[in-house]
Amino acid sequence: MATQTELETDLRHRFPEAFQEGRSSHFTFDCGQGWVAIIGTLCSLLSEANRSGARPPTHIVSATEKMGTLRILVTDRDQYASEWIRFAERHAIHTCEICGESGALLYLDGWQRTRCNLHILSVRLVDLEK
Repeated sequence: MATQTELETDLRHRFPEAFQEGRSSHFTFDCGQGWVAIIGTLCSLLSEANRSGARPPTHIVSATEKMGTLRILVTDRDQYASEWIRFAERHAIHTCEICGESGALLYLDGWQRTRCNLHILSVRLVDLEK
């Protein structure tokens, strides 16, 4: 399993136009590997739009998990970027944050997480071992 830093580095390498140059210390990536494909798709859309130069660029500032959902923050956005971000965040609610399989937003012991059936069982087993 890749570390947060490795996942961030991979996204920056594949989609440099989605991030501001020289501002690597200002990007926050704090979510599971299961959402990387969703974030990658968003990065691809933003990169293509930023390369076209037809509008002010939109750069990703952070991709984080909050209350079991994906939250994307960007520098500037137009209607298209807003819709792409909203789609990514909504798609993540149905995608296991750990593995990327179909999942659901769940409430367990005061925590909210998006998990598939397999990974919800692993969360419960860890809780039982405590």
